[in-house]
Amino acid sequence: MNVYWGYGNSGKLHIEIYAKYNGMTLLSSKYNNFMKLSNKIHCRGVTRKGNYWMFCDTIKKVYCRDKDKFISSKTTDTNSMKRFHFVPDDSYINPLSKAYRDFMNGLKQTQSITVNYNDSQTFSDEDIKKYTGIEYKGSELYNTAMMQFIINKEFEDLGYDMLNDNTDEIFDDVDLVMISTIDKFYNSNPYGNEDGVGFLENNYLLQKTESKKYTIPENVLNKLRKANNIIPYKSDLFSWAIGFIDSFSHLSDHIYDEEQGILEKDLYDKNKKIIFQFLDHQFYIPSKIAEFLTKRNIPYRYFDLDNDWYNEVFGGTFEIDRDYTSHASSWKDYQDRYNQVADIAKEYISLRNVTTMKL
Repeated sequence: MNVYWGYGNSGKLHIEIYAKYNGMTLLSSKYNNFMKLSNKIHCRGVTRKGNYWMFCDTIKKVYCRDKDKFISSKTTDTNSMKRFHFVPDDSYINPLSKAYRDFMNGLKQTQSITVNYNDSQTFSDEDIKKYTGIEYKGSELYNTAMMQFIINKEFEDLGYDMLNDNTDEIFDDVDLVMISTIDKFYNSNPYGNEDGVGFLENNYLLQKTESKKYTIPENVLNKLRKANNIIPYKSDLFSWAIGFIDSFSHLSDHIYDEEQGILEKDLYDKNKKIIFQFLDHQFYIPSKIAEFLTKRNIPYRYFDLDNDWYNEVFGGTFEIDRDYTSHASSWKDYQDRYNQVADIAKEYISLRNVTTMKL
C-alpha cells in the first residue's frame, strides 16, 4: 500500500489520475467520509488533443458513522467512459484560468446530471427511507439510496474507536491512500489537529479520543508503518517558487484579495513581504511531514516530482505525462506577468539561500 502525503501544489491531482488510469484502488476523503474507489478498466487511450481516457466499471464504497453504527454503501457504475481534463485553478500569470475553470466545471456538472445519476440528488427523503428498507437490502437500488443518505446526512467523525475497529475493512485491498496535509499559511486558529499547530488540520485519519485529543488510531498506525509512505517535493526550486507565487491567491483561499488586492500587480510590486512569508511557510511543509511521520515511527521516502518515475515508485504500468497537470501551458501569451513572477522567485531563492526541501 502506498500513502501519498500531499499538500498544496504537490501533484495530488496528477497521482490521482495516475492511480485511476492504472486501475488502482484509491482511498481518500470524499463527502467528509472515507471513500474507496476502484476501476475495472476495459480499455484506455489518449484523445487527439492529448487527454487521457478510459472505458471502465467504477466501484465506489463510502464508509461513515450514523450515531453508534458503522455503515457503508457500495455502488457500481458499469461501462462508463472517463475523460481526464485538467484546467488550472485561478492564478496570477493567467488571470483568465479561474473563469475558464468555472465554465468547465459547469459543463461537467451538466453532463454528470444528464448522463449519470447524481450522488446527492437522485432520491427524495421518502424514497431514501423506502429503498434503504430491509426488503431492498443487497440490491443496487438499496446501495444507491444508502449512498445518497450517507452523502447528505449530518457529518459525524468516525471517532477513534470506530476507525480503529474497522481499519481492516477500510484499508485492506487499497493500493493508494491519498492524504491531504492541511497547513494553511493564514490560519491562526486551527482545529481538529494532533499537534495544535494546524498541521494535518481536520484530516480524516485523525480521530478524537475520549480525552478530546485528535490522534491516529493504533490499528491505522500499524497499517501506515508497513506501507510505502511518500512525501512529494520538487528539486527544481525555481519552478517550485513560480508555481506557488502564481497560485498564492488560490492557496490562501482569497482572504487577502479584498484587503490588499492580491490579484493586482501592486501586491507583487509593493508587498513582497507577504509573498516571501508565504513561500517560507510552503517550503518547509515536506520537512514538517517528515517530522510528523518520524515522531510516530512511520517510515517514509521522498518523491521528486521533477525527476522520479511514477511506475518505479507506485508500481503502475502506464506513465502519465509529467506536465499533464502543470499550469505552465496556461502561461502562454502572458510573458510580462510570467517575467514578473520569475523575478520574485529568483530574488526569494537568492535571499533565502534555499537548496533542498528535504530534511
